[in-house]
Amino acid sequence: MKQDMDSLPDLVLPQVSINGSHPDDLLAQQSAVITALAQLQRRMAAARPHGRDYQYRPSEYAQARDAWAAREALLMALQQDLVDHAKAINRAAGH
Repeated sequence: MKQDMDSLPDLVLPQVSINGSHPDDLLAQQSAVITALAQLQRRMAAARPHGRDYQYRPSEYAQARDAWAAREALLMALQQDLVDHAKAINRAAGH
């Protein structure tokens, strides 16, 4: 799990035209994914490691917390990337 956002290829803006998907449909698709990621963020926050679950192995708590936080940060970066992509689609559509 060493891959981070910088190692992903850039998203390519779709061509907005009368022959392609309607811009509102493209934006709705992006919005649905962004909403799902926000829901996942809330669930991950609720499942964050807690010290009480490492009381007999306290030296492992920091590692568990940091590993979880790294995954939460990756998720937040992915969500921001998709928000930026949706904004670019919106601009290309002239909204």
